[in-house]
Amino acid sequence: MSKSSTVTIACALCVGAAPEPYLAATLDSIRDAVDVLVVNDNSGLTESPHLEVLRASAFAERGTLHVSRSGFVDFAEMRNRAFALLASLEPRPDWVMWLDADEVHGPRVRRLAREILQRLDSSIGSVDGYTYHFFGTFDWITDVARRFAFYRYDPALRWTNPIHEKIVGLRGRALVLPYVYHHYGNVAAPRVLAEKYERYYRLGNVVPPRGDPESLDIYFEKVGEVRPYRGPHPAAAAATLAHLRRELAPTFERIDTFYREGRTPLMRVRASLRGANENLRIALRHLEHPLLARALRGRLHPRADDRF
Repeated sequence: MSKSSTVTIACALCVGAAPEPYLAATLDSIRDAVDVLVVNDNSGLTESPHLEVLRASAFAERGTLHVSRSGFVDFAEMRNRAFALLASLEPRPDWVMWLDADEVHGPRVRRLAREILQRLDSSIGSVDGYTYHFFGTFDWITDVARRFAFYRYDPALRWTNPIHEKIVGLRGRALVLPYVYHHYGNVAAPRVLAEKYERYYRLGNVVPPRGDPESLDIYFEKVGEVRPYRGPHPAAAAATLAHLRRELAPTFERIDTFYREGRTPLMRVRASLRGANENLRIALRHLEHPLLARALRGRLHPRADDRF
């Protein structure tokens, strides 16, 4: 990895006992954007199912992988344990990447990390982007939502709330850029998704779990919210997506058929309007920060003394 900036960037990641089919793709997608990876393994297992993937990552090869082990209490505790690892780094990072193990970035993440973060003045405490939220298969999304992506390191930061955890103590304003990446967490075998929702419910989520963990109803109920995704997927995810398309082919076929045939004209119109609204928000970010938007596209390389 070539590092052109003096800014140090870390990523604090959490993995548990649940399957993480996108983990290898996730790690590969950030290899050139992040210097150090710290991981809280809260599986509580003697041999974590994710250690093999972590040890095969570019971070392990570079000697910049740090893993701690713990049991799972709740999501805030999980985040705090991962964050605590950053205090032991030398040097401590300037910025930290917020990342889940089912999010995959494209090549623009390197430009964001290496060309933009180092030029932001101290009034900016975090950088947000947007994520495509896939649901059911890789051909359907529910929305393109604003997403917390990077934040300045401060040892006083902590997380609260057992579920839908929130960061506390963040200083500075948020910069929102027209940067979009992919979230695949809701493309999984029905049982995997059902178990995840049951775990959320036990921690206080208001949505009760499904009775039959093999039922596809969990996908079918979203028929009024989904819309087709016709864009590209990140190169880092290509092998993972190809594998899952084969492994889950019968499930994907049923979901795709239901979404194509079960959406009424009104559902299609509503989904299109939501999509137009979301795309407009991102387009406005281009107008709000034209130089940064051009830098993300690789059409402008600011000088080292530029500040935004």
